[in-house]
Amino acid sequence: MTSNETFFDNLVWTVKDVARELNCSTRLVQKLVAEDKIPYAKVGRLVRFSRLRINDWLKKGGSR
Repeated sequence: MTSNETFFDNLVWTVKDVARELNCSTRLVQKLVAEDKIPYAKVGRLVRFSRLRINDWLKKGGSR
């Protein structure tokens, strides 16, 4: 793995990464996305999350 891949991986999370960080199921993360209750971005058909935006969301009252 190159240093660029490591940098990218730390900034962009998948549903599985967010579920691990929030200590919840991937299904709950998908539900939060469907209800537009969590910050996310669509990359084609994929859903991706910014680590920085998730941390800000949590600080502003998003639930873990």
